Amino acid sequence: MASPDGRCRAFDEAANGSGFGSGVGVVALRRLADAQADGDRIYAVLPGWAVTNDGADRAGYAVPGPAGQAAAVAGALAAAEVAPGEVRLIEAHGSGTPLGDALEVAALHEVYAGAAPAESCALGSVKTNIGHLDAAAGIAGLIKAVLAVQHGVIPPNLHFTRPHPEIDLAGGPFYVPTKARDWPQVARRVAGVSSFGLGGTNAHVVVEQPPPVEPPDAPDAAAHLLPVSARTPVALRAALRRLRQHLAGASPALAEVAATLALGRRAFACRAAVVAADLADALAGLDDLLHTDARVAGPAGELRDLALDWVAGRDVDWAALHPEGGVRRTGLPTYPFERQRHWIDPPQKGAR
Repeated sequence: MASPDGRCRAFDEAANGSGFGSGVGVVALRRLADAQADGDRIYAVLPGWAVTNDGADRAGYAVPGPAGQAAAVAGALAAAEVAPGEVRLIEAHGSGTPLGDALEVAALHEVYAGAAPAESCALGSVKTNIGHLDAAAGIAGLIKAVLAVQHGVIPPNLHFTRPHPEIDLAGGPFYVPTKARDWPQVARRVAGVSSFGLGGTNAHVVVEQPPPVEPPDAPDAAAHLLPVSARTPVALRAALRRLRQHLAGASPALAEVAATLALGRRAFACRAAVVAADLADALAGLDDLLHTDARVAGPAGELRDLALDWVAGRDVDWAALHPEGGVRRTGLPTYPFERQRHWIDPPQKGAR
């Protein structure tokens, strides 16, 4: 099961096992209606999923059950009301074991054969990038599929040259991408994610892009208050720097930035704030904070007074400033944790 050189060559003729790693992944799951009502940024929708178990049909502990895998894939598609021909990416279990990969592709053929155009659906495996993360392998595949759907890009597989002799891709709906590709122009981007356990459990989930976001009804404000905080002065400066870099590169709506910073971030002791009418003002204000000892930047007025109160440690009713239904959140840099190295000194020669 373990690749001698630590490389996972999913679906490749040289596949010889998994390269193992360690990791963790976290996603926030909400009902679509609740996320929309709260103005959350929605990365993807999971319209259907299915879980099966091979049970008594399993041939052995290390031998996957293609019938159970096919049932999970078909069940998820049915629950999502998605036809196989709509799926353009399957983030497979793809462990890099010759038998496991061959049986997985055979199970996919059972569901997709005759129901999807030739070479219309990419087969991916994040294990070729970061290894098999054991209990975190499934969440890693889900996050990869969500990002692919979000950005409209089919990610490439590593360590693939030619398919394994036991895997027949010729003329079928599947191909293994070795370079990044733009997602085909379709009505909606849809992917599937598989994760299988050694105990015979098979899970498959359908991932699709979220519906278009309706702009909020709230009128444009004359200015916006951007609060930023951290646990230490060093982390605060890093947070300001990262926010400035993000605003300069992404050009998001300033109202969404202000709402996300106010409603979606915990307030720490070290604080700074910018009052800005537009993105250019925000960048200039952040520059002031980064190059001076000031902790509030922006013109005089009620918002600046509010910013001064907040920076001084007082509580602010952010919900009153950003009423429900009138704002939408956006993606922003996360907390800049301070990195510390903790090297372990090797024992002295002869020490026990």
